[in-house]
Formats: sequence, C-alpha cells, structure tokens
Amino acid sequence: MYPESCILHPACPGEASCEAGYLASHTPHHIKYIDMSEPYDPVRRFNDRAKVYDSEVGTIIPGYTALHEAAHHVLKSSLPENAYLLICGAGTGNDAMTFARENPGWKITGFDIAGEMVKTARAKIKAAGLESRIEIIHGGIEDVLQESFDGAASILVTHFIPYGKKAAYLNDISLRLKPGAKYLTADITGARDSGEFNEHLLAWESFQLSFREDKEEILKTIGRVREDLPILTEDETILMLEDSDFKNVRLFWKYLMINGYVAEKRG
Repeated sequence: MYPESCILHPACPGEASCEAGYLASHTPHHIKYIDMSEPYDPVRRFNDRAKVYDSEVGTIIPGYTALHEAAHHVLKSSLPENAYLLICGAGTGNDAMTFARENPGWKITGFDIAGEMVKTARAKIKAAGLESRIEIIHGGIEDVLQESFDGAASILVTHFIPYGKKAAYLNDISLRLKPGAKYLTADITGARDSGEFNEHLLAWESFQLSFREDKEEILKTIGRVREDLPILTEDETILMLEDSDFKNVRLFWKYLMINGYVAEKRG
C-alpha cells in the first residue's frame, strides 16, 4: 500500500519524510495526495468534454494520431474493398470518417455510450455527407443488432470497462464478426507495480506538461490510471482475447503504456 502522500511513486516514504528532503530530490515528479474518493465516471467525463475532445486529446494521449493512423492502415491493408466495419467507442466520429473517406467502398457502424460524443459525431458525419455510409449508435455493444462485420476496432475503450465485464464485452464483439475477421484493440496495458509501468507514467506526465498548464488535472488523470483504472497486463490481455475466440494475437503498436494488438476471429 503506497502512502497517501504519493500516488505514483512506490519508493516514496511518506509526507513527513518528503518534507525532510525527499520532496526536494524528486521535484517535479513527486505528487502529493489528491482526493479521488468520487468514483470515476467515463460517461460523464466524455459527455463533459465532447465539445473540446478533438482539440485536447492529442495533448493528453501520447502518440494518439499515429496510433489511429497505424490502426487504419492495418485494417486497410487486410480488409476487402467493400468491408463492413464495427467501431467500438466511436467517440466524436474521427475514425469512422477517416476510414470512410480513405476507403470509398466501406460501410461503418459505430457505437458510444456517451450521448454528447454521439451528437458531435453525427453532426460531423452529416456535415461531411457521409450519412449513407456511417451509422453511430448511442449505446453499448449489446445495442449493435448488426452482425457479420469484416473487422472491428476498439481503441482506448477496454481499459475503462470493469474487470468483471471485459470478457462479456469481447465476446459480444466476437459474436458479431465473420470468421477470419480482423480485430484491433489498443489500451493502457501493464503491471501497476512494475518499475516499467511507473516509468511510463512519469514520461506521460512529462508529455502532458509540455502541452498543458492544468497540472492538477494532469495529476488527477495519472493518479486514476495508477490507482483505479481496470487495466490488464500484457499476458492477461492476450489470454482474454484468446478466450473470446480470437487467434494469432500479436502486437501492432507500443508507445509508453499503450499497447495495440491485432487478431483474427476463429472459424
């Protein structure tokens, strides 16, 4: 159990020792206690930030644009020209619109549980004239009635899903895919108590501070990842995918604590 005075650093001996000298030796990375007693609600979080999400996300998630570009090209190089694609956690519609523009034969169904994100996505899709090829559903995977998708992408979604619901989420995606369909997933991944994971979190803090001045919000975000976010280790991720009827699971992306995997639906 880490002392309350430091939510990131396992080596920190506590507030009293920090005031005696430990704090000075660890500036700027020492993080004093921040009250996070209120449960994290991703739906409220994304609803609140729907209007600024597109302008902010690149300053929060390291490698965000490159990750989505990599995911697009992995799918583009392997799916048919008339592919039917499922986007899980469609957000403000950026992936759906990029995929549709770059692949004129594709049709796309996406879903998102945050209503304000869905409103933003639908407005952008309508303005771009892509309504006939992109459908965005307000709801979860259980609200997607379509099936026989050629591929699916779930980028920065599964790490928000509670541990006890992750298997059902993956199985529900798998059930909607054709045999041999491509599946991409990317999430914060790692062992919380490992030196590597903590090193990545410190680098993530540095990345965000190079763009943003709201340090308290940055520290809250990192603290939630460190303490609360239901993340999986690399081995747990692969095992859960295999248990959900996916095969040939391999890494296609790695940037700090974010891992991206690609696999195929068995059959």
